[in-house]
Amino acid sequence: MPLTLSNSQQELFDRSLQNIEKVESLFVEAQSLFPDFEPDIVGIKQQLKSPFSIFICGEFNAGKSSLLNHLGESAIAPVGILPTTKAIESYNPEGLGGLVFIDSPGTNSIIDQHQELTENYLKQADIILFLTSIERPLSKSEQDFLTIVDNTWARKVIVAVNKIDLATPEEIDQVTNYIAEGLSNIFTEAPPIFPISSHSGAGMEEFKGFLVSFLAEKERMKLKLQGPQNSLLVYLEQLVSKNQVVQEKLQAEKAIFDRSVRRITERLEEYKMLFGIFQGNIEDLFRNLTYAVYKIIDNKLNFVSVARKRITNEDDGLEEKLTTAIKEVQLDKNLQDIFKEATTTFVQYRDRIIRETTEDIATAIEINQAQLTIPILESEAVDVKAMSENIKTAADTGLNNCGKLGMFAVVSGFSGQILFTAASLDASAFALSVVFGVLSFNALPRQNQKVKEQLSATFLELKQNYTDTLWQALANELNESLAKVMAVIQPQQEELETKIQLAASIEENIESNKLEINKILNELEQLSEK
Repeated sequence: MPLTLSNSQQELFDRSLQNIEKVESLFVEAQSLFPDFEPDIVGIKQQLKSPFSIFICGEFNAGKSSLLNHLGESAIAPVGILPTTKAIESYNPEGLGGLVFIDSPGTNSIIDQHQELTENYLKQADIILFLTSIERPLSKSEQDFLTIVDNTWARKVIVAVNKIDLATPEEIDQVTNYIAEGLSNIFTEAPPIFPISSHSGAGMEEFKGFLVSFLAEKERMKLKLQGPQNSLLVYLEQLVSKNQVVQEKLQAEKAIFDRSVRRITERLEEYKMLFGIFQGNIEDLFRNLTYAVYKIIDNKLNFVSVARKRITNEDDGLEEKLTTAIKEVQLDKNLQDIFKEATTTFVQYRDRIIRETTEDIATAIEINQAQLTIPILESEAVDVKAMSENIKTAADTGLNNCGKLGMFAVVSGFSGQILFTAASLDASAFALSVVFGVLSFNALPRQNQKVKEQLSATFLELKQNYTDTLWQALANELNESLAKVMAVIQPQQEELETKIQLAASIEENIESNKLEINKILNELEQLSEK
């Protein structure tokens, strides 16, 4: 660095460079959330290491080159009515304490390349000398340009109003007041204004004296170190704004997906409650069956009826009465109806979950279209009748685990006739076989209670088999569908959580970096006061 620095100043210079590199790491980390955020850290580093420079800018034909020529003792820059400066040029006029001036093409130039050159170099300038003219004082394009300078690079600005030789003193005062008012709307700290004429030299000596006294060695050092830190603050504020917007979007997206998962859980709880109704229906069905069988046992298995049957070998129609009673309960039909209703309800809830989830994802896409696409979540067609029949068959197949009598056993009644075979694969046939199987071993009246207990235990196991099979079949089908839904939601939730954590980390690092920058700026002010 060409400036002569004391130890304390050198320490601030080193810290300033280290802080630039620290902030640069933060910006690299932020790239995953803000790929379009590309602060020019290279330019900031270059400014810190380059010689102290005053960047002269303004619209073309404002008199920038003429001003440079008047600052020195001889012509050093070309002049003309067209944008003659085609590139960035540096000048070191004599008599100004070694100050380096950078001439530039005009802002709002009719040649696009001139505008690009000007704005690219502004990042590396330590102080900006903005030149306007009394003919077109602080035009709209000039105000826009100065707003960008203040918002983007936060540089110290000095304003010169050129060509005052073309106006009266009253007009100069009016124009100066107009410019001062316009600048107060742009800058927090209004820049100094100098009315000059690069043609006649009016106001030039006062302007030169200000530059020499104001930009003494200590002030140059302060401005040299302030510029990069101010630029970092501007970039950090831009990142704060972007991060706040992204955090709001991320939280809104996460709330949507969390709500979707919560609603899925709620729907499952609702379905479990509804399944309790189907479970109760099955219990009622077997309760009716048990009641019908108990009634026949109580009426027919008394001492007189059993004794008469054994003496006379009389058929009292017990088998027929039991068969009729069980058939009247319509166990198979009612079970099939329950299974159909349960399956239909399952389909409705599954489709509702998928519909609600798809709507939630569509809402999330509206919040952040750049990161999400609508996945394919379709409700697979379910043949309710076929599914309920499959459940029934699966439950029937497990009947051989109920009671002591096997599913494929051949059971004989009181008269020795075959009542049940493997071909009779239905709940009613099995229930009947269970009844006769139990009665064949416990046909005496004194065994009534034991018979009832055995029947209750067998029917309870039979009822539980149908209930468990129904729930397992529906739960498996529902879980398979939900797995597809969660396969879409969970990755989004995980990605959102990662981004939310990153945004929170960025926010925390922004604040710590701002504190360090302000600390450096405060120490610079203290040094300049000594």
